[in-house]
Amino acid sequence: MNVLHTLNQSPNDSARHQLVMDYAAAGDGLLLMQDAVVAATLPEFAGLAEARPCYVLKEDLQARGLLNRILAPITVIDYPQFVDLTLQYDKVQAW
Repeated sequence: MNVLHTLNQSPNDSARHQLVMDYAAAGDGLLLMQDAVVAATLPEFAGLAEARPCYVLKEDLQARGLLNRILAPITVIDYPQFVDLTLQYDKVQAW
């Protein structure tokens, strides 16, 4: 069973971010939303994102002025794509 992990907390809550990374298995995906989108701009997160598909909500990046500061390999998606993404995974786990 593959899981889409959605994370909405700031990367200042590093324990929560590490917990998500520890629980995410091969085949799982990670979606950054709300304050968690800041993680998409951090070099230390880019390495973690290479291990699994990682997505970030465009609207939340725009609201924080971070759209042009994300690091690869993170895929920017909008809300309709978010809905489509939830259908691609067996389960969605909010953190």
